[in-house]
Amino acid sequence: MSPRPNLSGPIAAGRLRRGLAIGLLVLASLVGPAAAEPLPASPLLQHYGVDQTKSAPGHHGVAIDRDGALLVASAEGVLRYDGVDWELSGLPGRSRARSIAIGDDGLAYVGGVDTFGRLARSRDGELMYEELLTRANLRGARRHVGIVWNTLPTRTGVYFRAEKSLFFVPYGEGPAQSWPLGDEVRGFHTADDRLYARVEGVGFTVFDNGRFRPEPGAEVFSRQLLAGVVDRGDWLLLVGREGLYRADAEGIHRLDGPASDAIAGVRSYSVHALDDGSFVAGTLDGELLRVDADLRLRERVDLGAFAVRDMSVDREGGLWAATEGDLVRLAMPSPWSWLGPVQGLTGTPSDFEWYDGALWLASSNGLSRLQPRTDATPVPETLPWTSMEATALHASDAGLLIGVREGLLVLDRGASRPRQLFDSGFDSVYWLVASRHDPAWVYGLSSERLLLLHEDAGRWTLRAALPLDGLNINGMVEAGAGELWFGDTRGPVQRWRLDLAAGALLDRRTFADADGLALVPGNGTSVFRLDERVHAISSERGFVLDGERFVADVAPPLTLVDRPWELQVEETALGDYAYTSRELWHRPADGGDWQRLFPGAQGAVGYTWLRTGRDGVLRLATWNGLLQFDPEERAVPSQPLRLTMERVIARGPDGETLRLPSSSEPIPVRVPAGHSLNLRFGMVSMESGAEFRYVLHGVTPDWSSWTDRDLFIRALPPGDYVLEVEARTRNGRRAPSMNYHFQVEHFWHEQWWMRVLLLIAALATLTAVTLWIVRLRTERYIAANRRLESRIAERTRELEELNRQLAELVTEDALTGVANRRALENGLRREWMRCLDQRRPLSVLMIDVDNFKAYNDSHGHLEGDLQLKGIAQKLFAQHDPQRELLARYGGEEFALLLPGVHADDALRRAEQIRQAVADSAIGMTVSIGVAGFVPDVQAEPDSLLRRADAALYAAKRGGRNRVEGE
Repeated sequence: MSPRPNLSGPIAAGRLRRGLAIGLLVLASLVGPAAAEPLPASPLLQHYGVDQTKSAPGHHGVAIDRDGALLVASAEGVLRYDGVDWELSGLPGRSRARSIAIGDDGLAYVGGVDTFGRLARSRDGELMYEELLTRANLRGARRHVGIVWNTLPTRTGVYFRAEKSLFFVPYGEGPAQSWPLGDEVRGFHTADDRLYARVEGVGFTVFDNGRFRPEPGAEVFSRQLLAGVVDRGDWLLLVGREGLYRADAEGIHRLDGPASDAIAGVRSYSVHALDDGSFVAGTLDGELLRVDADLRLRERVDLGAFAVRDMSVDREGGLWAATEGDLVRLAMPSPWSWLGPVQGLTGTPSDFEWYDGALWLASSNGLSRLQPRTDATPVPETLPWTSMEATALHASDAGLLIGVREGLLVLDRGASRPRQLFDSGFDSVYWLVASRHDPAWVYGLSSERLLLLHEDAGRWTLRAALPLDGLNINGMVEAGAGELWFGDTRGPVQRWRLDLAAGALLDRRTFADADGLALVPGNGTSVFRLDERVHAISSERGFVLDGERFVADVAPPLTLVDRPWELQVEETALGDYAYTSRELWHRPADGGDWQRLFPGAQGAVGYTWLRTGRDGVLRLATWNGLLQFDPEERAVPSQPLRLTMERVIARGPDGETLRLPSSSEPIPVRVPAGHSLNLRFGMVSMESGAEFRYVLHGVTPDWSSWTDRDLFIRALPPGDYVLEVEARTRNGRRAPSMNYHFQVEHFWHEQWWMRVLLLIAALATLTAVTLWIVRLRTERYIAANRRLESRIAERTRELEELNRQLAELVTEDALTGVANRRALENGLRREWMRCLDQRRPLSVLMIDVDNFKAYNDSHGHLEGDLQLKGIAQKLFAQHDPQRELLARYGGEEFALLLPGVHADDALRRAEQIRQAVADSAIGMTVSIGVAGFVPDVQAEPDSLLRRADAALYAAKRGGRNRVEGE
């Protein structure tokens, strides 16, 4: 229902059809067969590989710390991810981290190679590793414990399972313990605060102060691998290689059923229990199997070719799987699942419908259907009934109506091929919906006509095709039998009254300013139906029909969304749904407030069309697939987001830094006079990252735009200040705002006591001057000589100053012939102020010659200088000296200043320069870091160089001869 301009073409018309909202509460007459289970689909997931982590693959364990951040035991140490940045903390001797877990004291405990310990924040906020070998009384050669395979926390302390020993380190200051382990002791597990182990030849045992005591029926696992143990209250669920088992006081017995058989058919390696009573098993073949609390197999997901080593659930309900090759975050369990390329969907969906036991899809790639089968993998089938796009679908007992670029087709019940029902060149039918008052009537829309379709004796017929006469429809509501309301991208709302039986237009009326509907010029209108009323939107203004006039609409859902011109509303048996391309809201069928929904991240992008199919399943089309809703599944509730101040650094005029408290409670933070502030906000969110905005009360007039986590505040006058900060995820979830109170102190010479001292000093100075004048008469010859010497010294200083100024005027680099660094700094400040005044972008390229030190070492500095000259000449030929500034920044590093150039254009320029150097006869390559933005009064010019330099570092780390943006 959202207004979209320029919708006259067939493809745009197909997108418009997705925006037309009309109630689908006639399911009882449309569903026909009983509602089926949703099609087997994929969970919403996101892969994180080396491109994101910037770390070597090989992930052995995952955990969620007390702040909600992800911790990963990896090949290079411990990775920490807060939803935005990846942070790597190394272990002693660059050891690989092999296991990780969170203790009951909230700290992260890590096992590596010849080391185990814990992670904690230092006073400076850095994540530091504290080894615990000494605490465990290990010295000398005894510290060579080998690989620490398991880190197992309990309520009182943490067990570390090494190659030949088991160690226990209590929380606090208690003494550590250790026990030797034989080769027969295999996997360890914890449940109900007890430590269990599988002992080869014995089976399932409980560890009791150095002894492995067999549990009843232990011999079942004497030769069978045990992947995991799940605490079920009064019994334990054991996940073995041969199925699922119940362990209780009566013994260990296999649990029969499809789930147990499925587990027996895979190589389970890791197990994680979920809060809803289900558990997930990860296999060595890269597969996940979720078994619910009733021991039914609910999901089976292929993550790729890498073994699933460990799993953990974050504070937003996302399941993280650590594999040898990457990290994967899944929405599991979740009522939303994903139908996409894995299930055979291609192109951008235009419409979808359940018909004849299959899901039919109209998309930019034509017409296709997904046919379920018993092995749970839908079978995609492309149908050759159109050579172009398919745009609309409607199913009934009489057959399937299919809107295509060439017109309208109908697949009659029992037919194998469709017949043409409407053909008007390339006037595609982009929307089809049944009348709410008589399902035997269906309204169809093409670019130029309103089609009236009727079911006669089980066969669809075209009763009339009424011309739209320039109306570019943007939403349609059926308010009564034959009464249609249309939004128009070109103008105001229209109401048509039809004689359906005669196929005639009886009345056509336009509702505009005189009728209370204030049209925003150039925006047109859209309409939707909610609570038996007609609603209209023009740009950001909403209206609702009251009698024969429109009045202002100031109620949800209009007031909830950020993009009201896109708002669409659907009324379904599961409640009312309101959505734009970026947001999804739901109001339960039994009443209540509107609640925002967050189906997931990857795949769920760009909501376009929501409907309940004839199979009773609610689906939501996005830009690249379908979301599918299963009301039997319950999402894990997300814990509230928390906004924090991670770091506050005060920087003095001389460059000295001072770390300030990150909390202003209970008293304001004192900031020394003349100091600027660098603040970093934090909010851990795994959904889609975090962004922040702020207002400095009394200084900034309004909230800033949403930006990243770093804020720079210039030195402020003395006084009390309150910085208010808000945070949200990029899909809209918000954290409670935070206030940071600080007080800027007066300069020392502004203090009252200092003023008294200055007055006393002034009186003393006056007395001294008087005495000096008296003595001056007797010492004038000496004073004259001193004045002469002083003048000579002053003239010498002036000459030195002039020489220094002349030296500063030399702006050319002597070796390469391009501008030098001083010229770059002066040019950066000049262009910064110019772009700040004109609100224009400013970009910079930091260019570094790859492997230049190695070239110097092997060819000598003279050859290196010649090479630098050649590269400088090549770079000079790639820039416009009239508008841009090329400078040698130092050594083998150059900088190119680009006033008025956006960051995206700067990236393209950087790629052209990189390619030009690489293709030249110089025989060397360059790495380029790019940064660009519109200067802000709160930022410093040097921040642009720092961001570009950071991007250059990323390019060098990424393999050189490449371009990286900030």
